[in-house]
Amino acid sequence: MAPKGFANFDPIFGEAKSELHHEPASSSSSSSSVRPILFQAYAIDSSRLRIVASDFFSLSWGRLLTVSDLEDLRDDIGIGGSWSDFVDYLKSALSTGEVKIVLSDSDAKLVAFKSKGLPRITFPLEKLEGPPVTDANATFSLSLFQAYKTKQMDCLKEQERSSQLMGLLSSEREKNEILQKQIDSLSFLSKRKVSKPKIHDTSPSTSVQPPIVIGNNSDQAIPSQAQIVQPITVTNTTGEKQVEATKDPQPTKVTKRVQPVSRRARVRGVSLKATVEDD
Repeated sequence: MAPKGFANFDPIFGEAKSELHHEPASSSSSSSSVRPILFQAYAIDSSRLRIVASDFFSLSWGRLLTVSDLEDLRDDIGIGGSWSDFVDYLKSALSTGEVKIVLSDSDAKLVAFKSKGLPRITFPLEKLEGPPVTDANATFSLSLFQAYKTKQMDCLKEQERSSQLMGLLSSEREKNEILQKQIDSLSFLSKRKVSKPKIHDTSPSTSVQPPIVIGNNSDQAIPSQAQIVQPITVTNTTGEKQVEATKDPQPTKVTKRVQPVSRRARVRGVSLKATVEDD
């Protein structure tokens, strides 16, 4: 069980809405009541809590509370739970809740509650006069300045951290842009390869087809279509047409055809001598 006290109680500052319990007799008090009233709650040590309220002009109030005083106040209000829960509720009521100060002729009450329907915490305050007023206002001002410096340092640290994060974010964005460009280029090349049609060779073949052989006689060969020489008509300067044979780009080897030798029929029984005598 955690010990009761105010070890982790950070100073709390705020503005209290002034409320007059009855009309003060003096005009000075009446004029001073319309001024903004600021309050401070801070821990003097781990066992004492001090509350100060002032308009920094003519009115100042204060109260010193011990752990036993707050225990009695807790019982009067009827707040259950642990001590830490009660301290957390007290912090919330003073920092984020509604706080007002009820003024009377000789004293004042500081009333704080977190929201409507929740318990109200009332702190009776004593009016300060003479040197205690100066000491309370000086302590108030110094504590407020220290809280401001602490907030300023925290803000500067957050700004520095934010700048570092922005630098890292910018660097990551540049890396992402480079990677995205590389991905886009690879995707474009892959799409181009897929969509590129295949080019078929439609040019006429220049190979020479072998002659077609009919039957068993190799001498009776029919030239192929590629071996047929097509004539080309050329007109000379005199207007006459001359027919020239086209040149085969690749000369083909033509098989020589052997002509059969005709033989005379032998005439037997004829004498050469008788023939000469007849002539």
